[in-house]
Amino acid sequence: MAAWLRETIAIATVLVAGSLAARAQNDDDKARAQEARALAAATDASLARGDYQAAISQAQRAFDLHERLGARADAAWDLNAIGLANQYLGLYSPALDAYRRALELDRAAGARDGEITRLNNIGNVHFLLGRYSDALAMYEDAAGKLGALAPPDTQRRLRRMTVANLAALNTRIGAHERALDLYARLPAGETMQPAEEAQLLVNQGALVRRLGDPGKALDLYRAAQRLFARAAHRDGEIGAWRNIGIVHALDLTDYARALEAFDTALRLARSSSNRRGEAQALLYRGEVLRRIGRDEEARRDLEAAFGTALATGLVEEQWKALYGLGLVAEARGDRLGARATMERAIAAIESVRADLKTVALRSEFLADKRDVYDALIWLTLRERPRAVGDAFRLMEQSRARTFRDRLQPDAGAPTLAAVQARLPADTLLLEYWVGARGMAMLWASHAAAGVVTRAAWPADLEAVQQLSDAVARKDSDWRAASVAAGEILLRHLPELSRIQHLLIVPDGALHFLPFETLTLPGAGTLLVERFVVSYLPAASFTLTPAAARGWAWPWQRALVAFADPAPAGSYPLETVQWPPLPYAAEEVRRVAKALPGGQETYVGADARKEFVTDGRLRSVPVVHFSTHAVADTRDPDRSRILLAPRAPGGPADYLFLRDVNDLDLTGVGLVTLSACETARGRVIRGEGVESFSRALLAAGAGAVVTTLWDVVDRPSAEFMTAFYASAGGGHGTAGALRDAKLEFVRSDLAWSHPYYWAGYLLTGNGRDPLRRVVPWSAIAASTLVALIAFSAALRAGVRGTRSRLLRRTANRSRRSAPTR
Repeated sequence: MAAWLRETIAIATVLVAGSLAARAQNDDDKARAQEARALAAATDASLARGDYQAAISQAQRAFDLHERLGARADAAWDLNAIGLANQYLGLYSPALDAYRRALELDRAAGARDGEITRLNNIGNVHFLLGRYSDALAMYEDAAGKLGALAPPDTQRRLRRMTVANLAALNTRIGAHERALDLYARLPAGETMQPAEEAQLLVNQGALVRRLGDPGKALDLYRAAQRLFARAAHRDGEIGAWRNIGIVHALDLTDYARALEAFDTALRLARSSSNRRGEAQALLYRGEVLRRIGRDEEARRDLEAAFGTALATGLVEEQWKALYGLGLVAEARGDRLGARATMERAIAAIESVRADLKTVALRSEFLADKRDVYDALIWLTLRERPRAVGDAFRLMEQSRARTFRDRLQPDAGAPTLAAVQARLPADTLLLEYWVGARGMAMLWASHAAAGVVTRAAWPADLEAVQQLSDAVARKDSDWRAASVAAGEILLRHLPELSRIQHLLIVPDGALHFLPFETLTLPGAGTLLVERFVVSYLPAASFTLTPAAARGWAWPWQRALVAFADPAPAGSYPLETVQWPPLPYAAEEVRRVAKALPGGQETYVGADARKEFVTDGRLRSVPVVHFSTHAVADTRDPDRSRILLAPRAPGGPADYLFLRDVNDLDLTGVGLVTLSACETARGRVIRGEGVESFSRALLAAGAGAVVTTLWDVVDRPSAEFMTAFYASAGGGHGTAGALRDAKLEFVRSDLAWSHPYYWAGYLLTGNGRDPLRRVVPWSAIAASTLVALIAFSAALRAGVRGTRSRLLRRTANRSRRSAPTR
């Protein structure tokens, strides 16, 4: 046989063998792909019925097959299923590991839909573990990748998922208005998978319940439960039953139905080894049992809930279980055990809060946790009435934390002794606490401290509210309400003979009470007639270093003022046209006249936002606004101060609360907002009022004057004239504000009613006077003295020179005379 023929046969044999091998390999790949698809379907079924161990095993086998086939995107979904199963089992570390491995595969394969899903799932695990900053970062990362998705159906589905997760996170931390805005972005009428639609209903139910509509929430939860059951989604069904029980227990006080719902959730959780569902069902069932007096059963459930939560890393459930155990211990008379357990609950809360890295998350975090602090405060006051220092520490921990974080980063809760050391001898601190079971007034001077408690009595807060309403409505009979409220809030004060200045830290509804209108018990005089009064968001503000208040030259700026920015165009955020302010410009002229030093005034079209935000306000002693303002109690980000249009004829411009937070007011002694309701804002439990006064203090201002209600244009101008005349005369700013109020109180005009003067509050350091300015007369006198001295020295020098010349001439004459 020829060589060429043998070579041809050999090549043909190799080709045939290769073809047969390739066909066999292709058949094997098809078989593996078919097996992987079957395993993926089996995994989904196991997840739906709650057989999570089987789901993990099936998904792992599918992953191995997809990995051998090089199908990265499919392998990522197998890992996603492993993550979900571990998440439902409460095994969060393995769940995170699976999701992260899946994310790497998605990115390697360029699978954008898988990447967005994984980011959301990683965020969900962080959410469950109380790591809200990390959850927010994942959700926002997912949201940023939505725009490049195709097809549109996939984009819409993943957008719903991401927006719903962001809304759920905002609901959890108490940012209900942001959650509502997020839900409003979800398009109506789109077809959704039953489990997805059910989860959206659960999230919306949680929000409307927090906004005060439990009936609508219950309807949403029941609809979600039916959808979850239809989809055989066990974890979702457990959550729906849990939420149904919460509404029955906490809102409708139907404890029998609540127990039925929690029993159902617990049975479903245990049958599917759902550790998170088990911990939550035990937690809420234990709370119901506690409320109906079955303390021993409640203790068992709560201890089991805490143990499960601790084992699975559920921090939210840990502090809630500890709080419930503390209440059970208190009900059984074990106050020592109750206090220790509640302190552990607060430690858990603080550990979660410490992990929050953004102000947006921290600002509302304590809103639903204030009850824990309140319970421990009341327990401490009852158990150890003389433990003033412990009560003070807890009060400070439970208020104005975001404000303190910005002003004093990493400072921690202050001690009472540290605050007392900073109080002048003539100053008394009054820190109020208002809880569900009572109220307290903690007082502290430089040398002593004490606390006065009062059991909760609905008529007390009603009497205080009556005074606030009577003053704000210009009621003529406000004096009777003043006497009643004074008895409640000022009774049992210490010896006051040496006290001249009161520092008041309000709480709850007391934020909107002008304390100066209270009548001193037994004295019959108003607080304003006896004391200088200033307000603080928290006692720890006394530890903030005061700005240097040295002398300034008369050419240095002492005032920057903005007034009457009436635009020629529209008001973009207003439903009605704001009225003109004919006295605003006059007010600024009077303020400028009262204060020595250089001045910059921006009136009318010149009162623009750019002159507020460009850094020129830094180190200016006084910044003054005389304009319109709105305190938005629904969304603090929309609270705003009216300023002039950016361009002639354009719409009005605004300085928003978030803009104020970004200002640098270092070295500014006083900011005055002579506008309506600038001391108001949304009240957040555990924080206080999100108002302009707090934002300005946090930006660096030493003191802020704001208003509790609408101010009238002309009386406001007269009041500010009196205030600045006193402040310019060297009085402390709080003392100057009191001088202006007393001038109105003693007036024969209608302005003597507190409506015209009591709404002005000074928050911050009101003790120090404004920076003093060297007067031109002193400079002129000094210059004249210097010139006279120089002239005298010059004349003395001329006379001395002449005398020396004469002596030298005489000496020469004697030496040249003839001798005898």
